[in-house]
Amino acid sequence: MIHQFSRRSLLQAGLAMGIAGVAAGCSTAGSGGSGGSASVSGATHMVAPVDGKLIVGLANGWAGNSWRSQMVAEFKYAAENKFADDISRTIITDANQSVDQQISQINDMITAGANLILIDAASATALSGVVQRAQEAGIQVVSFDNAVESEYNIIINTDASEFGQIGGEWLAGVLSSGDEVFMLDGVSGTPIDSSRAGAARKALEAKGITIVANAAGDWDQAKAQAAAANLLSANPNVKGIYSQGGAMSLGAIEVLEQRGLDVLPIPGEGYNGFLKKWKELRDATGWESIAPSQSPALSVTALQYGINALRGEDPGQTVDVKLDVIDKDNLDENVRPDMSDAVFLPTSLPDDILHDLFG
Repeated sequence: MIHQFSRRSLLQAGLAMGIAGVAAGCSTAGSGGSGGSASVSGATHMVAPVDGKLIVGLANGWAGNSWRSQMVAEFKYAAENKFADDISRTIITDANQSVDQQISQINDMITAGANLILIDAASATALSGVVQRAQEAGIQVVSFDNAVESEYNIIINTDASEFGQIGGEWLAGVLSSGDEVFMLDGVSGTPIDSSRAGAARKALEAKGITIVANAAGDWDQAKAQAAAANLLSANPNVKGIYSQGGAMSLGAIEVLEQRGLDVLPIPGEGYNGFLKKWKELRDATGWESIAPSQSPALSVTALQYGINALRGEDPGQTVDVKLDVIDKDNLDENVRPDMSDAVFLPTSLPDDILHDLFG
């Protein structure tokens, strides 16, 4: 039961991702600051352990949609509650998709004496230099979502290719060989977009589905709605739509409904607006979908692993986090009719914070 599980326990250290609890008092280095040797036993993704409370930075490369807003809120809630005994102060920045600005913000965190820096990157490659600088200053770096390709940080992520494969295989399974579809992509050039789109394309083409066009929807409902309108006008014979984001899926559905057309098969994501629309259509017409979901609480998982690392626990450089999958069997357990469309599920946030965040 994804919804019940996530709401009660994603902030708990023993969630199904196998996160070890923070080991109090197991480190040897002095508290505070970012001093200490750069690595531990030759492991360049680790730094020397730190005792006491920590200064933690969250360097967010972009805050342009509700997933990112909720991701930051998940981090803040966890830092102020579950990890209050481990954290003295947090620093949260938004680079507005500017690589230069994010590098500057991370440098400021280094100067401010951060012990741990979490990064959702504006670029997977352009931050490698500043990540190495932080690590060499004794600061533990953990990247997630749009992770940094560097041996000098721990990477916490779901499998973006698996996300695309799940949606692509589902869509191919409800269509027939020779059917045409178009694709709604995310933010062009990001590793997540490339991996999701590539895996979905492979799954569709393996079943003989023809991809006639694609366009970037930037994981944004309005942009995807405009893109879907143009693609549908140019390709009126499509039998399905591949979308790699729930808000984009909802935008495409709205175009079909506005034109008085049957709603085509479209995979989605754990975006509550999409889940509510799915339930509405299912109850009225039997329409079904699938929604692989990367929870915004991935920031909490990154925080947990970062604290654990500073207490001396080495998870390895890369940690794979299992995707949640919402399907016809568990939709009712996950959809939140009482919540804003903008909420992403699963979530670890209490209802009052979600209402404050999204109305």
